[in-house]
Amino acid sequence: MAPKSWSLLVAAFCLCHDGSTMKLPPPCDSYIYCTGELLHQVQMAKLFNDDKHFVDMKLKINPDVVLEAYRNLTATSPTRLTKEQLKLFVQTYFDSPGQEFEKWTPGDWGDHPRILHKISDQKLRLWATELHALWKSLGRKIKLDVQSHAELYSQIYVPKPLIVPGGRFREFYYWDSYWIIKGLLLSEMTETAKGMIENFLYLIQRFEFIPNGGRVYYERRSQPPFLVLMMDSYIKVTNDRAFLRQNIDLLDKEYDFWMKNRTVVIIAGGKTHLVNRYIVEAAGPRPESYSNDVDLAKTLTEAARRDLWLELKTGAESGWDFSSRWFIDSNGENNGTLKDTKTKYILPVDLNSVLCRNERILAMFHRELGNSLKAQYYEEALKSRIAAVRDIFWDETQGIWFDYNLMSNRSNTAFYASNLAPLWAECFTEQKPGQTAEMVIHYLEEQQLLWYSNGIPTSLVASGEQWDSPNAWPPLQQIIIEAWQSLARRQLGASHSSKHRNGSKQTGLCIRSTKPCLRNTM
Repeated sequence: MAPKSWSLLVAAFCLCHDGSTMKLPPPCDSYIYCTGELLHQVQMAKLFNDDKHFVDMKLKINPDVVLEAYRNLTATSPTRLTKEQLKLFVQTYFDSPGQEFEKWTPGDWGDHPRILHKISDQKLRLWATELHALWKSLGRKIKLDVQSHAELYSQIYVPKPLIVPGGRFREFYYWDSYWIIKGLLLSEMTETAKGMIENFLYLIQRFEFIPNGGRVYYERRSQPPFLVLMMDSYIKVTNDRAFLRQNIDLLDKEYDFWMKNRTVVIIAGGKTHLVNRYIVEAAGPRPESYSNDVDLAKTLTEAARRDLWLELKTGAESGWDFSSRWFIDSNGENNGTLKDTKTKYILPVDLNSVLCRNERILAMFHRELGNSLKAQYYEEALKSRIAAVRDIFWDETQGIWFDYNLMSNRSNTAFYASNLAPLWAECFTEQKPGQTAEMVIHYLEEQQLLWYSNGIPTSLVASGEQWDSPNAWPPLQQIIIEAWQSLARRQLGASHSSKHRNGSKQTGLCIRSTKPCLRNTM
């Protein structure tokens, strides 16, 4: 059970509610794409169905000229500009989104990767073949003009071609790219996968971290740190040790960013733990969702609006935008609506699990490269992380890990798919082999989570938000499957054949009970 009595080192957590002790910067420094009256007027006029459309448009001429033209236009108008005036202004000075790309087809795409021949079911093979073909339509290469005339674009330049998620997402996104790269490697597209990793390394050199996505309005927020895991996946397939050696310092640099800028010091049970959270210290509405953020906050005080807009960007940094997971009501309880988003006050199980995997992999990388001191550093960090995950997130009574609410000083005991992340990261120790596996299975059975026909839901809360019931996001399903594989390995490795505590028997990779169970078919 998580400790009932906690002490928070205030110096590590200070972020004043009224913003009086600090003036936060906007999402980026552009007076067109991130802040300013032009952005406000265009987005609040709702010229487009999606606010992202405007901030993805290319400027036709220098932004200073555009801003001067806007000032001249508003100076001659006795009232607020009409929707038609704004529409004409945008048509005059902006090009439609997508001007930043040139045509590109992945050169390493092939018709028949080996993975397709391993699928015996004809329908599944056809489906996988169609998925494999999507790489050709989702590939993008950014024009050199974006590098030489960066002021005209919201696109962040990266040198190598890449794969985008598609739809309204015309640019790379950080944690999405982990699963994209895993797919590219299955499709034997190692050159494209390496290029995407090189792009992220380029971004670390430029920003000292990896932005949420490939737009300037994402410049002050990141996403779950999966770059080290991307590198690990690539190295396992290619054994490209020279590439690893060349870039290990940049992998260290990203880890340092998270440890210097996204941490809280907690004293629990007489022990001091350094754990990670999400927090984006940038002011104002999100440019890509500007009117939604303004409308959501319109009944709040000025200070409350500033707090909410910070919290929404922080929720976006988590990748879970949005979820009841981040709601904390006026009583400090995990409850409420989107307006009650308080992401920075939640210690997330999954973020700390991702960093646990970072530490384990970085220790391995440095050990293999002969950097014994660095390897030892990460081994010690891993040991500390496992202790923190145990002391802060593990609930012995229920047999699962939970996020921790810094306002109520209690665990949030609602189910979220992220509860299983420490199992996926193997970020725990146990006195008796298989003990944790048994407890987790019992929890999942008690919550009736093993017999959903379309995957384990993101949560059991029907809040209407994307990252809640009934949705079951693919990245979470993959993490759960890998967690289950880890659990199964520990079951098989257990040196006993005792019965499961509800009387069921261990049979191979599945716990046999009176209800259907998940079977490992990977």
